[in-house]
Amino acid sequence: MMVLTTRLKGRQAEQAAADYLRSRGWRVVVENYVTPVGEIDLIAQDGATLVMVEVKARSGSMFGEALEAVGPRKERRLRAAAAWWMAEKGQVTRQIRFDVITISLGDEGSLLSLSHLPDVLGSGR
Repeated sequence: MMVLTTRLKGRQAEQAAADYLRSRGWRVVVENYVTPVGEIDLIAQDGATLVMVEVKARSGSMFGEALEAVGPRKERRLRAAAAWWMAEKGQVTRQIRFDVITISLGDEGSLLSLSHLPDVLGSGR
């Protein structure tokens, strides 16, 4: 049995989240968007709404639940990175939303569960 590194588990979780969104008819615009002020795991389009998606993966509850990792500091970074992307793309008037997808993975990286929590930070605009 191969045990995956934290980085590889995170990448697998992000891919599972992107696949999940695509299966629901969403268009994934960007994966792993990195700015000087923060990172956005996925930027997707849900109809007319642009959705900034934070993906949180856990392979156990030793370090708390995945959603607990999205606190005030993470919220500030997500909002700053979203503003950066929107300014860079000239889309500052666009409707946006912040969703979180939590994923539970087995030791070998198998997907145990996925939960999609829409609009967890309140509307971005």
